[in-house]
Amino acid sequence: MDFFQKIDNIALLEPNDQFDLFQAISNALNSESTETQTVGRNHLIKIIDVWETVPTALKPMWEDLIEAVGFYPYIEKYKMTLTDLDARIRQEYHRSDYIFDKSLHSKQKELSELVLSKRNVVVSAPTSFGKSLLIEEIVASGIYRNIVIIQPTLALLDETRIKLKRYSDQYKIIVRTSQTASTEKGNIFLLTAERVLEYPDMPHIDLLIIDEFYKLSKQREDNRANILNIAFLRMMRNPSCHFYLLGPNIDNISPGFLEKYDAVFYKTGYSLVYTETENLYDIVKKKQGGKVSAEDIFAVLDKTEDQSLIFCSSPSTARKLAFAYCNHLEDQGIQRNEDIPLIQWIHENLGVEWSLAHCLANGIGVHDGSMPKHITTSTIKYFNDRKLRFLFCTNTIIEGVNTSAKNVIYYDNKIGTRNVDYFDYSNIRGRAGRLMEHCVGRVINLKKPPQAKEMTVDIPAYTQNPIDDEVLVNIEKAEVKSFNMERYQHFESLPDALKVILKRNAVSIKDQLELLPIIRKMMLDPNGRGDIVWRDLRDKKLYGHLCVIFDLVKERFVEGNDKNVLISTKWMATQTVSYIYNKNIRQMINDRVSYYAKEHLKKITNNYSDIHFSMKQFITDYPEVARQLADEAIETIFRFQKNWLQYKIPKWLNVVDSLQKYIAAEEGIQAGDYSFIAEAIENEFTDANIRILTEFGVPSSAIRKILDRYRHRLKDLTEDQVISAIIRNRQLINRCLTPYEIESLERCL
Repeated sequence: MDFFQKIDNIALLEPNDQFDLFQAISNALNSESTETQTVGRNHLIKIIDVWETVPTALKPMWEDLIEAVGFYPYIEKYKMTLTDLDARIRQEYHRSDYIFDKSLHSKQKELSELVLSKRNVVVSAPTSFGKSLLIEEIVASGIYRNIVIIQPTLALLDETRIKLKRYSDQYKIIVRTSQTASTEKGNIFLLTAERVLEYPDMPHIDLLIIDEFYKLSKQREDNRANILNIAFLRMMRNPSCHFYLLGPNIDNISPGFLEKYDAVFYKTGYSLVYTETENLYDIVKKKQGGKVSAEDIFAVLDKTEDQSLIFCSSPSTARKLAFAYCNHLEDQGIQRNEDIPLIQWIHENLGVEWSLAHCLANGIGVHDGSMPKHITTSTIKYFNDRKLRFLFCTNTIIEGVNTSAKNVIYYDNKIGTRNVDYFDYSNIRGRAGRLMEHCVGRVINLKKPPQAKEMTVDIPAYTQNPIDDEVLVNIEKAEVKSFNMERYQHFESLPDALKVILKRNAVSIKDQLELLPIIRKMMLDPNGRGDIVWRDLRDKKLYGHLCVIFDLVKERFVEGNDKNVLISTKWMATQTVSYIYNKNIRQMINDRVSYYAKEHLKKITNNYSDIHFSMKQFITDYPEVARQLADEAIETIFRFQKNWLQYKIPKWLNVVDSLQKYIAAEEGIQAGDYSFIAEAIENEFTDANIRILTEFGVPSSAIRKILDRYRHRLKDLTEDQVISAIIRNRQLINRCLTPYEIESLERCL
């Protein structure tokens, strides 16, 4: 019987075996070998996992050992009794100085003291370490007046915002570039890297926090790495600005970086969660192409106890697998749970039957980066509240979204089209178990994990080799390395007004410079001028104008994985015009379903005619096909809205708009103006002072209802005043909202 089996059966062990087990774990923890210490710590975590079965008479000796390794959060959680005075003093020492009723484990305390001493710190620690708790510790301490926190996703930023709301007396929390900084108290800027660059007149920043800082590396094929590097450079221009960079499973960073910024690299494998591994990749059946058979993945899920994340390569894979497993459960007659308000919202607001509603009723959630923010946020909340048992997800889940999952099913070994590497796998694996939720997590590998490999984060803003021009030109001239000086000086030789525009746009400088003569030629050509110089949202040629702009930029400003999902210019323009005119995602979805349905009928009907088409009749005649088409339409439109309408298309419009305005000023001719259209599209045509509700994850359906009834009361208020007014009048406002909209509003505010 091995150690883990003994621990699982600890209540049945003879006294001598109990003491032998204790002695073996104690010896491992006191070993000089780091690996042996880790093994001992894992065994001790397993003891805590079965704490209720540990004989009462033996608990004091285990409590002493648990205290000796610094597991103070578990001592607090399980109300363990420390009899030794020195141990009780150490326990008090590890209580947070700033967060009420929180204890730090020994390594958290060590790191907290380092960060609060105002040292620049780069941290590599496991997912279950509790690195983000230290962000709250920093805020609660109040030692920094103005803090910028950059996190990779809006969902993660919103999670942090909700945690930090309790410090609103000390800090104003800023999540939009339109919010003004407070001069009466501190400010916490919770922003993506893009918004850090867009924020006007940012005050003196005392601390920069970058979560998942490995995204600085261009080697990760992240198309926003340049933006993050530029944001880092902008913040660090202030020599008194400190930084706290945190991420998991990182072995090294660019040589010389620590010395330049007088920083400390704090690397630890210390964790209060132990992860068990079960390898099934040689047992499960594979379909052609390497996918695990539905029969085998369903069998694994059926047998799995507790909550599980299922890692999938793409949103499409996650949804198809989730929908298929939902059908499998329904075939088994599993009892449904309709007590999830999001189900009602889906039925009332999409106008078509979506398989996600069936999934939710069967305890299944889907999480990917292309869904509306309020849906992904609600899904995570339902999962953490244990209303959902399974969560089918993509790599978005490994970027710091916290869940209560005990199990991770490693179903796919790709992210998009690229292979999962060891760093990715380590982060996926790290989602099994959760500090203070599950002492022991479990990973079930249905694909063979990649081989272990060291992870070094290169920081182009420092190494400059390689470095793209858009990052290079943001470096102070004295810091530019000799092998990049020629490129740097070429940029410096450009007109000052043009340099400002090229830097502000923060996209490929080379491509922007190539666009200039093309746009200039169009503007000086009487026949082509109208395609690039326009300003009216109601222009009858709007579709054609958008096609021209999209053709100019789509091959230039698309990077990384986005190149694999590039869609046609005409389709993008059609959907954008539909959105501009209808301002209604429901209508876009219904139009898309109708289009799919007509195409289906053309394939199976010899004498098809649009004149006699009825969507209602189609659903009656082909219910399963209609549901499949609805799923496809919803996925297509949501992905287009999230990935293109809310970011790429507004960005493209703003880039071309800025270049044509520059040329117009240079040539002394009239310019167009479509920056306002870009802003309206990005913000869902919502009034400026109401847009913060969208940012907080309030469903657009709720925002429309609030505006329909109270626009006259809200129209002259600032964003902050709007939030205060809604909070004051919450009971009145709730009368016009559905249960899901009320739930979302309560969570957000």
